[in-house]
Amino acid sequence: MPPCILAVLLLSTPSSAEPSPGVRTNTARLMGTDAAEVIDAPVLGLQRGALPLFAGLVVDTSVFADVMLAPNVGLRWAVAAGPHRVVLGARYTHFIGGSVYSDIVESETPSLQRFEPELSGPSVYGVYGLVLGPLLVQGEARYARYTSDYLSFTGGAALNFAGPWSVVGEAGVRVKGGATFRAAAGIRYGGENLGFGLGATYVDLSDPAVPGEELPVLPVLDLSWTFR
Repeated sequence: MPPCILAVLLLSTPSSAEPSPGVRTNTARLMGTDAAEVIDAPVLGLQRGALPLFAGLVVDTSVFADVMLAPNVGLRWAVAAGPHRVVLGARYTHFIGGSVYSDIVESETPSLQRFEPELSGPSVYGVYGLVLGPLLVQGEARYARYTSDYLSFTGGAALNFAGPWSVVGEAGVRVKGGATFRAAAGIRYGGENLGFGLGATYVDLSDPAVPGEELPVLPVLDLSWTFR
């Protein structure tokens, strides 16, 4: 579309590969969404492992999902110009833990007759962010095709309040397959090498990915190392 082409031409400047000042998460992740940041060095972390290639393009994976029997690989492109950030990404996940999760969930939840999670498929996302001094505000749109379509819109903000420390908040809704509100909040440390995130996310208990939960709140944890 013409607006998208105009944005790419505007943002494709020599300074576009520079990392964003102020807020830094180290993995370019907030709590549950992709952060509007350029990944400029190799990263190994729970939420993301990434290897920069060229011109803002990165090969990445969700390490936590890999460990949880959902191996995945993605391509992520990010560009920065002044206070503006644009991110485009795509990922494919191949879930191999269906029988394992089915046995665990059905044994712990006798009232559940059948549980067959299916999380294999592609996903795409786009993020626009604006850096206002120590504050990063952004919006993310994400679409995935698993057993059924998944479409969500999420707004997020991160405020750098002391050195490498930032507070993070997110809120959004899944609009495809039934409206589902989600929100998350936490704190992040984005040092030169070490990255750390801790928070909580509100989830819908009707979501088949979290059956049997008594509270609609789950922890969010991230630990990473950036090889600068």
